Amino acid sequence: MPLRRGTMASSDFSNSPLLREKQEVVTSPPPRLSPRKPAWNWTRVGVALLTVAAGVSALRHIIRNRTGQANYRGEYGHRDSSEGPPEWTEWSSITPSEKLVWHPCFGVYGDDFQCARLTVPMDYHRPLNQSADHPKVHLALVMKPARNRTSNPSSYSDSPLLINPGGPGGSGAIFALIAGSIIHTAIGTERDIIGFDPRGVGATTPQADCFASPPDFLGLDGRNVALMNRMNWIASGHEIGLINSSSVALAKHDVRARALAKLCQRVDEAEGDSSIFRYLNTPNVARDMLSIVHAWDEWRAVPATKSVEPTHSSEGADREAQPIDKLAPGDSTQGKLVYWGLSYGTVLGATFASMFPDKVGRLILDGVVDADHYVNPVAADNILDADAIWENFFVYCAKAGPRCPFSQFGETAEDLRNRYDVLMSQLEKEPAIVIPPNGNVPLLVTAGDLKLLIFSALYSPIAVFPLISFLLRAAAVGQLDSFASAPSPGTFCKNMTLPVWPDDAQKAIGCSDKRYKLDKDVPELQKDFEKMAEYSEFADIWMNVGFNLACNGWGIEAKDPPMRWDDHPAHRADPIDTSFPVLFLSNQLDPVTPLHAALKMTRKFTNASIVEQTAEGHCTVSCVSPCTIGHLRAYLDHGVVPPPPIFDDSGSGDADSGEWPVCACAEKPFRSLEDTVAAAGASDDDEILRGTTDEEVQAMMAHRELRNRFAHFVTFHQRLEYQNPLWGSVLDSSAPFAAREKHTCHKRP
Repeated sequence: MPLRRGTMASSDFSNSPLLREKQEVVTSPPPRLSPRKPAWNWTRVGVALLTVAAGVSALRHIIRNRTGQANYRGEYGHRDSSEGPPEWTEWSSITPSEKLVWHPCFGVYGDDFQCARLTVPMDYHRPLNQSADHPKVHLALVMKPARNRTSNPSSYSDSPLLINPGGPGGSGAIFALIAGSIIHTAIGTERDIIGFDPRGVGATTPQADCFASPPDFLGLDGRNVALMNRMNWIASGHEIGLINSSSVALAKHDVRARALAKLCQRVDEAEGDSSIFRYLNTPNVARDMLSIVHAWDEWRAVPATKSVEPTHSSEGADREAQPIDKLAPGDSTQGKLVYWGLSYGTVLGATFASMFPDKVGRLILDGVVDADHYVNPVAADNILDADAIWENFFVYCAKAGPRCPFSQFGETAEDLRNRYDVLMSQLEKEPAIVIPPNGNVPLLVTAGDLKLLIFSALYSPIAVFPLISFLLRAAAVGQLDSFASAPSPGTFCKNMTLPVWPDDAQKAIGCSDKRYKLDKDVPELQKDFEKMAEYSEFADIWMNVGFNLACNGWGIEAKDPPMRWDDHPAHRADPIDTSFPVLFLSNQLDPVTPLHAALKMTRKFTNASIVEQTAEGHCTVSCVSPCTIGHLRAYLDHGVVPPPPIFDDSGSGDADSGEWPVCACAEKPFRSLEDTVAAAGASDDDEILRGTTDEEVQAMMAHRELRNRFAHFVTFHQRLEYQNPLWGSVLDSSAPFAAREKHTCHKRP
């Protein structure tokens, strides 16, 4: 895809070192390696696992030496430390309110987090003030206050930064808990951060849980019973394999999709017009975000803003253009949305901007979903860049030599690829037998299990490709035992409490959002799969995600129509004029949200800008770039918007050719900050840090930790959908998602 590269926006702030663009070095063909065999032992496996999960601790001494900063937590809260929050917080202990009421919470994650449960209408056609009987949604919110806050609400930001980590169905509350401090360090500590669980998701009630159950006779509460049943259901599908693993796999997965849809429909019918499943679509979540904006203004005791007006359709991309009052860069964003959406969060942000264009204060859409294709029966071309990222693994591995355990002396990228293909072929014929160290039970690891983990690694190659190299080496030499984890138990002997309980929101939201429903027989589905496979060898994974095949036979009708995004020329609307320009961010290669989608969505909004990052992975947080960090800070803090893209539509045949800002990535797989530390070769003179300022180092290190936590967050949520024995090595010791035991089960009478 030929591009003519543009330059950065000119402004006083553009002289900041964080906006200094670094040129990408063109990679030459991998040289032959010196006669050294790679060091291989399980100590190095432990190092790889720790560097993925542990975060910034390995390099903290660099920051201490250069900036004097002792840690990333900081002291941004206004409360006295003697009034510390409870280490653990049950969301049920927080009384919902139609006004924001903040409570100290979850001290295990930090000492200044605040939680609230904001009550909003389940159905915005039936406002809360019309009847006490109208169904309600209680949104779970987690706030990470900025620095210098007092007990006076007016000391807080004019507008908080709302974050959504994607999904659909990702928990913004959990993401704020595990990443709020890091986000502050990465993009600045002047703005309060709020993560929220969208309706149906996580700690927001009612939850979209198709497995919802009453307590059982042994004393397990309903949430634990539902979790047990869900885990058994997931485990029962493992032996089917991927979509194309057998001649009957697609048909079996289709039956399972319809079975789960039937289970969800039974829960929906039992709830009737108060069923959350009927009000889960993205337009309603956009209305909830506006409700949060209004509740924030009311809490800060500023002049009231206009309340959310009930709407009877999803105006979306077809709404008539209305005059919009524009914000100047220095104007207050009070009463408007300031937002950073990742992945599906870009659909949510674009929907908000389409429905409420006059309420846009700052809107960052990172890892951009093609909304036109999102509402189609099957989103096929999302994975058009996935193969290119995976092919680059072999290039990076060959170039890394001994630092990539899968590499052998003198091998080229082509040699590595061929050896990988042989390994996968062997696993397809005969799965590997492993006995995990944490359980006396044999497991079978299939080619599909390995491929699922590889696909997950494409989301964050810098963080996870080193682990994949260990995994491939272990598979090649028959030593997968240390990577495997015993399957989840079929029963529990104790009640547990989790910060967020699994749900079916991804399926429910994705299926509700479809403008064109999926209801096909197996031969038609096979054609859809074959078309998808033309884009990528990972189609056998992508076909079965929660908003593709999983929507076949979905019978719950949303009360509001879906957004009217559409590729069809007859339905195409004029660009949407927003009160402040939207900023799109995209990697050059993204496994599920390609750059093409970001460029296309940029055209849907007047004066929107895009910044391309020359990196691989899902969303720009997958790589450290001082340049990208600089654009984020300049946009959020100073209203500095990069110049809109100049597209070359002059008959070249490439709609994605043109000029726009491009930021280089400071890392590559096997050449990242944690890789150099693991090799005991890191110093302040390392090439990645050489020439950087203290400000850049601090932001880069925080952004690196944000990258690791986002990768862990995504992998955790993917694990909830697949019973993969290999994912345990990455996730089982993850403190942010640890369960708490409450009490033992009662004996049966």
